[in-house]
Formats: sequence, structure tokens, C-alpha cells
Amino acid sequence: MDQGGYRLRSQLYFLGLAAINFVHRWLPFALRPLLYRLCGFEIARSATLQGGVRFFHVGRLKIGAGTLVNRGVHLDNRAGIAIGQNVSIAHDVRIYTLGHDVDDAGFAARGKPVEIDDYAVLFAGAMVMPGVHLGRGAVVMAGSVVTKSVAAMRIVGGNPAQDIGERTGELAYTLARRYWFAH
Repeated sequence: MDQGGYRLRSQLYFLGLAAINFVHRWLPFALRPLLYRLCGFEIARSATLQGGVRFFHVGRLKIGAGTLVNRGVHLDNRAGIAIGQNVSIAHDVRIYTLGHDVDDAGFAARGKPVEIDDYAVLFAGAMVMPGVHLGRGAVVMAGSVVTKSVAAMRIVGGNPAQDIGERTGELAYTLARRYWFAH
């Protein structure tokens, strides 16, 4: 394919992605599963994705039962994101899977999938970088930048995120916060 054809195809793809993000913002919760299927996402029926969540790709996104993703969250699913059950993701969290190799002469794209296990908590404004694995029950404090994987039941905070303690107690809660007009 010539350069002009490639650019046109790319422009149409990103136009379609913009339409998906726009429609998701305003679509009632009852109709969102249809959009998710059309996009190739694997999202449990009991998961809640508020309006204003931004997807970076079609497909390559899996979200488990009871998980809550608040508005303003960026899901850079270009290299794949897998989120477990009953995960709480606060507003304005950014989860990245793709970036650029600053040492490459051509500034080549490089990425790794992100995996977030059951009961993890990401507080407002946290940022998770490519290749990170958050273990079961891991907690990321507000505004933190996570560049390395976090073990199960550990609490991290800061930029870059550092271990600040252990999460204690049994994790058995269910997140159920689907409100009709909570966009």
C-alpha cells in the first residue's frame, strides 16, 4: 500500500476510535455491552465503566466482574490490558501499554501489556506504565507513577512509586455502583 493509502486508513481508524469514545460517554449502561462486543472488548456484565473513559484501541481489553472504572480514565489498550474482579479505578487514572524508545533513531514504538489482579485499588490520578503487574489487593496511592510491578497486598505511592506498607484484612467486598446518570 502506498503512503497516501496508509495515511488515509490510519485517519479513518482514529476517526472511528474517536466516535467509539464519544458514543461510550453518552450511551446508557444497558447498551454499553453491545458497544463492547462490537469493539472486541471482554468486559463482564457486572463491571461498570463510567462515561468519559477513553479507549486507545479496539480489542485487547479484558475487565472482570464487579470492577469499577470511573470517568476520565485512560485505558491505553494498544498492547493489552487485563483487569481482574472487584478492582477499583478512581477518576483520571492513566494506564499505559505503549510508548516510544527514546534511544531508537526512528523513535520506534514499544510496549508491554498491563495486568491488574483482583481487588487492586488505584486512587485518583495514578499512572501505570507499560509492563506493570499489580498483584491481588495492591493499592496505588493518588497521583503515583507506577513503573515497576507491585506485589499482592502492597501499598505504593509517590513518583516513582515506592513501597509504603502492607494492606491488611480479608478482601471479600463486591463493587456495585452502577447509577443511571453517573456519567
